[in-house]
Amino acid sequence: MDVFIGQLVGFAVIVAVFIKWVLPPLRKAVLAQKDAISQQMVDSDEAKARAQDAQAAHDRAIERAKTEAQELHDGALDDARSIEQDLTTLADSEVRRISEHGKSQAELARTGLVRQLRAELGLSAVDGAGEIVRKHLSSADNQKAAIDRAIGELDGMSSGGQPDSAVPASSDLIGLHSMHATSRDAARAVGAEFESAGGALDGRSLTAASEDLASVIRFLLDNPVLRKRLTEDEDNPAAKKQLVHNLFDGKVAPIVVDTVASAAAQRWSQSTDFLAALRRQNAVLVLAAAERDGTLEETEDELFRVGRLLDGSPELASLLADFQRPVQGRIDLLRSLIGEQVGEHTWYLLSHTVALLHGQPSEAAVARLAELAAARRGETVAHVMSAVELTESQRTRLAAVLGNIYHRTISVQTEVDESIIGGLRIGVGDEVIEADIATRLAKAAETLPR
Repeated sequence: MDVFIGQLVGFAVIVAVFIKWVLPPLRKAVLAQKDAISQQMVDSDEAKARAQDAQAAHDRAIERAKTEAQELHDGALDDARSIEQDLTTLADSEVRRISEHGKSQAELARTGLVRQLRAELGLSAVDGAGEIVRKHLSSADNQKAAIDRAIGELDGMSSGGQPDSAVPASSDLIGLHSMHATSRDAARAVGAEFESAGGALDGRSLTAASEDLASVIRFLLDNPVLRKRLTEDEDNPAAKKQLVHNLFDGKVAPIVVDTVASAAAQRWSQSTDFLAALRRQNAVLVLAAAERDGTLEETEDELFRVGRLLDGSPELASLLADFQRPVQGRIDLLRSLIGEQVGEHTWYLLSHTVALLHGQPSEAAVARLAELAAARRGETVAHVMSAVELTESQRTRLAAVLGNIYHRTISVQTEVDESIIGGLRIGVGDEVIEADIATRLAKAAETLPR
């Protein structure tokens, strides 16, 4: 019994312990689990509802997508039909444009071809005419007749003609046209004073004076300060003349001192004109010497020949005009080429010109010397080119005809150039008379339809 009671008490204790400490947490846990299961059931119901909503939304989206896809398909078909129509219209328009363009291009090609054929036929005709003319003029008699015919045409021009004021008639203006009026008048005044003072000098004295004047010009070229003093102090010409006398009296010929002093007393537009006038006056000294010695005509002819040589040899002309090269070297080059083939006065003129050039073209300077020589003789130079040499009677007749045209004495300088074929090409001053066959053929070719 005691055992039973003890067991019962123990059991009661266990039950009490269980009820007090075990049952509450267990009940709490069961309640919590029950709440969790209830919440899960609620959540499951909500999830199921959301799933149903999502399914419904999915079904609606699919239906809407099908509808939109159908609309896009229908729109695409409409757009395709519209694009097809636009492309068809554009293609038709482009076909018409290309067709019209092709027609116009074909017409242009046809017109161009016709022009080309006309030009080629015309050029062939001109070439054929040229060959016929060349063959015809291969005879000396026919060449002579062609020259006579050209002179006859010029003779027809001479009736009623007026003098050409562009061509200088005397030595006063040769080489001075590039100067302003003030310098031109000053240069002419210097020339007039020389003509007055140098009339009594013989050829040898004038030649020696030209050597002295060339030395003075080289001295002035090397002394720009002195040159400036002699040209810029316009208010005191007497002092400038005295300065020249102080520098050169007893060192050079008196006429050279007087010429330089006279030039210093003048008014010049620019200092370069002062030197240009002295270079020109130096040439006049030599030409006056040639005139005294009776070789002026020969000197003129030699100057013309040298001028033609320089025109035909640009490299030589450039070498002679290169003032950066030593003067003596340029003179030696000139001597090696023509020194033994020209007279004394021509050599003085050429050597002084080459030595005193300062940037001027040598061929132009020599051509100006030839014109100055002709003007010194009271003539104007006519540069005449012909395919054959002119006879003396032709030269005489041509000079007379040109004299009637220009109302002055004309000096004829001739040059043979077979390229002009026949006839004459004449240059007087800046004017060119093209009475040659080559020019006429070229003009005929230029006037052909293009």
